[in-house]
Amino acid sequence: MSEDIRFLHSGPLAPIKKWGTKWSLWPVHLVTACCGVELAHAYACGYDAERIGSLNYGICRQTNVIIVEGAITRKMAKVLRVSWEQMPNPKFVIVMGACGLKGGLFWNSYHMVRPSEVVPVDFFVPGCPPTPEALIRAIVQLQDKIMSGEAKTSAEFKEVDLGKLLGVVEEAKPKKPPKSPKKVDPKPEIVVDKPKEVEWEFGKKLVEEMQKDLAGIAESITITDVNRICVKVRRDNVLSAMSKLSAKFDHVKSVNVIDVPHENKFIVEFWLGCYSNKELMPVLVNVATEVPRDDPKVPSVAGIFPSADYMEREMHELFGVWFEGNPWMGRNFLLDPDTPKYPLRKDFKLEEDRYVVEG
Repeated sequence: MSEDIRFLHSGPLAPIKKWGTKWSLWPVHLVTACCGVELAHAYACGYDAERIGSLNYGICRQTNVIIVEGAITRKMAKVLRVSWEQMPNPKFVIVMGACGLKGGLFWNSYHMVRPSEVVPVDFFVPGCPPTPEALIRAIVQLQDKIMSGEAKTSAEFKEVDLGKLLGVVEEAKPKKPPKSPKKVDPKPEIVVDKPKEVEWEFGKKLVEEMQKDLAGIAESITITDVNRICVKVRRDNVLSAMSKLSAKFDHVKSVNVIDVPHENKFIVEFWLGCYSNKELMPVLVNVATEVPRDDPKVPSVAGIFPSADYMEREMHELFGVWFEGNPWMGRNFLLDPDTPKYPLRKDFKLEEDRYVVEG
């Protein structure tokens, strides 16, 4: 029995303590992932979880329950632990969603942490996503645990002989564990400037203008889809190309890095967009350059497009690409200090799921 439950069941005031705690469960609002939508659904007017004595609250020091809503990363694990430590006793934890149970979609990711390794968990709510009914059931089970002192599952499944039930008897085949679902293509084809024939007259006109503006700078300018143009440049021409394109486009929407280890290179992409010209608003221009993996340096474009600054820092920590001129290079910005170095490089070995047949 946990210390919190033992406290509630001790002393002459135990019945009052149990009754008061049961009907005043205030979960701290700790949203980390998409399960937060299901929690909001459970507490909205349709299900009205408040009617069973549970009300979301925003300050951990005045709450007694944490509902972990989805994935916990290495960075968020500290937030979870600090929030839990600031809560007064008695306190409880409910984890909802497949990510909180065993990583969910991200089961073999470099940055996932199971909440049960960070704080003591009272109940798990499986599902991706779990339903509002399932979350409310977990709250009711926690209330029952507070009153009885014992944790019990709310789902029990009976074993059924399908052969007898369906009138079909088949010989049992030997069970074999499934193979790991992970497949790696040794030499995947990666082409960022593959041309595509589309009906886009404005795009053709735009490409002609770019070819004039970027003459001697761009290696190729290609329409890859409707409202999509790829401009390939050498890395020593990145700033020249960006300076020219800044006359039409006013921000970097995304910075991306593609690791191509079998060709010993990174492809660095700067996606440009425009908010100031209505005709250019739907258009995205991908300025792409290639850098060797053993010398992954590319000029920072944050001086021309300030919106690129944050994303360059991310790509540096995730891939190790050095954006020359960005003052944040070499400093810890995004990842927790114990995260593997450059975790999105394809030479980082991911944990593989292992299956065992139980007799």
